[in-house]
Amino acid sequence: MQAILKFNLSDPDDERAHRYALAGRDALIALEQIDEHCRGRIKHGQPTTDEVHALEYVRAMIPHDIVNLLH
Repeated sequence: MQAILKFNLSDPDDERAHRYALAGRDALIALEQIDEHCRGRIKHGQPTTDEVHALEYVRAMIPHDIVNLLH
């Protein structure tokens, strides 16, 4: 089974979409690292209640179903 993405790099919108496609894996890794950092601060740090809420808010913004594609 194959999947082929085609982009017309002379079209500015397609060229931008091509750059987004290439950056996708790195973006997912960065989101996973942000999530792990927040999780670690909540679990192993000594955050204040406000910090916990802020860290949980950041974690809630991360689309975990997409990040789980890395596993």
